[in-house]
Amino acid sequence: MLSRVCQRSKVVESAVSGPLLQARYSSNVVQEHDVILLRQKGPKRFSRRSISPPIHPESTIKIGYGATVQGSDIIGKSLPNSVTDSKGKNVRLHELSLAQYVTNSPRVATPIYPQDATLIVSMLDLNLPVPGEDPVADAGPPVEIFEAGTGMGCLTLHLARAIHGANPAVPPELREALCAAPYAKGRLLRETATDASPDLGSMPHGLDLPSPDLQSQLETHLAGRRAIIQTLDINPSTSRQAHGVIRNFRRAQYLLDIDFHVSTIRSYLAPRLAQSGGEPFLAHAILDLPSATEHADLAIRALRPDGKLIVFTPSITQAIEAVVWAEESTQPVYMDRVIELPESTWAEGFHDSVGGREWDIRSVMPRKYARKSSGAGEDDDGGGGEGGAGGAGPGDEQAGSAEVEKSKKGMVCRPKVGNIVGGGGFLTVFTRRMARQEFDQSPPEESPASKGADDSLDMEVRSGAA
Repeated sequence: MLSRVCQRSKVVESAVSGPLLQARYSSNVVQEHDVILLRQKGPKRFSRRSISPPIHPESTIKIGYGATVQGSDIIGKSLPNSVTDSKGKNVRLHELSLAQYVTNSPRVATPIYPQDATLIVSMLDLNLPVPGEDPVADAGPPVEIFEAGTGMGCLTLHLARAIHGANPAVPPELREALCAAPYAKGRLLRETATDASPDLGSMPHGLDLPSPDLQSQLETHLAGRRAIIQTLDINPSTSRQAHGVIRNFRRAQYLLDIDFHVSTIRSYLAPRLAQSGGEPFLAHAILDLPSATEHADLAIRALRPDGKLIVFTPSITQAIEAVVWAEESTQPVYMDRVIELPESTWAEGFHDSVGGREWDIRSVMPRKYARKSSGAGEDDDGGGGEGGAGGAGPGDEQAGSAEVEKSKKGMVCRPKVGNIVGGGGFLTVFTRRMARQEFDQSPPEESPASKGADDSLDMEVRSGAA
């Protein structure tokens, strides 16, 4: 009975036309300005993966092996799908993951890799309500997370994705304009920012929107945000490239969740603290820059009680310096923990960089059996006459050779060697003390295990003294 049901479902599925069948499995349709993953079929069994630029109807996209594909052939396709390149080869179209996007985009700075960015976001434990769900949250100030050291925007994107649901929806026409509008001229610094550099505000990468109505929609949306990533970098060209990376991902989906700043930490945080009357306003802060302790005092002053301060350092000695600095300068924080980030390996070329050690696992046919299979059946002795009882038909011979080939296959299972090693470093996590702890400077509550160890040590000392 079950077999008849399965056969019937296969017949019904085969009767559905191609576009309708694809719509059942995916509702993601490629639109203008999208960036997708292209998987190009190459010689033999090799394939080449690449990231497309933002797709336009008139664009010609260069891919591997000297071939091209037209943007007009891709727009309107549902994912996954396939097109034919200029050389008649098949090119598969896939949705691009965030990890694939940030690790294979052009860069001017070493990124915080996706597996490490995911760990940092999980440490912050962000659970923000959607607009209208919590009246108390809606009436309060927005949640602001400060990131010093934008880099190429990898961690910025992961943070923006975590808070995106707390902000109102972007109007479709505004989102389309954000993807297409050119950058406004004359708003970006020409040199590295210093404390004396002019204030560019939160829009150093401002866009020339085509109409005042769109500008009004932008201002209304920015004023209604409930969560904001405040990311800062002193290098204007690095910040501009990070803005472009974030803008091109999923058609600027997370762009308006972020305020970019090209300035120093002091020139940004000091006026904000003066404006708030010294009241802290940051939910969390992340420092990814050289000599983080030289700038951490202002970040701690702007940090709300129980907020996290995460300091990324490449070496353990720098992590020790951060802990010693916090203790000797009596900062109103206590050290939560220090975590070593694991190193990861991946192959050259396109890679996902989602962490872990990459292995090579595949089925292979040993060469000696592959050579024999090409001449299989030439030396076979029939064993019986053409109508004899022991004869076998052509179908039986093919089935037998397939079984032999299947039995001769082996498996390759080994870690990939000679690959790129990336990631690593240390995260020092501090927690801002509660208001009542700022006066007595009391340390955090000890764990039961450590308290028991201290009590037993005191008993030993007292017994020895007796």
